[in-house]
Amino acid sequence: MRRINVSTSLTLGLLGAFLLSGCLDITSTSKVNSNGSIVRTIAFTGDSTDVYAGKFPLQLDSSWSKNITRSKEKDKICTLTASRTFRDAEEMNKVLGGKFSWTLQYRFVFEKSFQWFFTIYRYRETNLPFSQYESIPLTDFLSKAEIDMLVQDTLGDRTKQLMSRGDSLAMESFIPRLQEWEWRNKFEPIFAAFLDGVKMLNYPSLTIGMAETLKDSLYRKSEKAIDKGKIDSLRIIFKTVLKNPLVDKAWQANTPAIEEVKRRFAFEHETNSHKYFTNVVMPGLITGSNASKIEGNVATWQDYKEHVHHLEYTMWVESRQVNWWAVIIALALVVTLMAVLIISVLRRRNRV
Repeated sequence: MRRINVSTSLTLGLLGAFLLSGCLDITSTSKVNSNGSIVRTIAFTGDSTDVYAGKFPLQLDSSWSKNITRSKEKDKICTLTASRTFRDAEEMNKVLGGKFSWTLQYRFVFEKSFQWFFTIYRYRETNLPFSQYESIPLTDFLSKAEIDMLVQDTLGDRTKQLMSRGDSLAMESFIPRLQEWEWRNKFEPIFAAFLDGVKMLNYPSLTIGMAETLKDSLYRKSEKAIDKGKIDSLRIIFKTVLKNPLVDKAWQANTPAIEEVKRRFAFEHETNSHKYFTNVVMPGLITGSNASKIEGNVATWQDYKEHVHHLEYTMWVESRQVNWWAVIIALALVVTLMAVLIISVLRRRNRV
């Protein structure tokens, strides 16, 4: 198998990526209010051409307030900021839940519990993976220990001890297998669409059995084209390997399905070209979170894109707010009780 020199920390995000323009910095901020309402603000920063084109991995309708500002330092850089207030997490799920292969997908949960002197708030935001085709499980290529090592690396877990030299070598050893898993998952939908075209054609001189017999050879010859995103080149490769002029007709017979595969590949790689940052502003004092940074009541996550490309990732934060009204009531009760006791003692003395 060919070996490619790939930076380990970017393995999941870069394997098989196309050369795409339109990279944006996408910063999502959720301000969680104590009544359960949430103000969601999303900022898209990048080249003004890309920002004005509006090709975002999210749907922003007229219910969002929007404004565009230009960078003072860089002429061609601008930011589109969109904001909307949601009644609760359920409304966020309806609006931002997303549609697979068309937008990013999120799941939100907000909970609060009353503990007399304190109210505990819990917020969870789950990013669903945006990889489009994964018919072959990762466990077919990597062991559980290798997957755990990869997850730790892609999430940039700074709380873990630095990897030993042995761990680093182990990770380098499974990069080729990881790359093959990525490529094979891109080959499968193309091959399936081609087989459907063969079936539609229904010619005895080109059958599904003939194509399946040479499937591994078709994949091996297609690796470079898949890596570079040249999907149309696979038609020529298939014709060369199968040595059958009917390949063109079979490819054309199922053109809509092949075009859909190409569209979904384009969505995946364009989505992967952006940089993502998430902030959550909580009521009260943050007491726990898996955020990479916490400042005051703001939790921040970044560098998680390579993980979300293929795996679900939940960001969570918990905070605690003092119920001053409960404290005041408790103090009033204490003061009242002490006053009653004092008055009772004074009355007893007066009787004596």
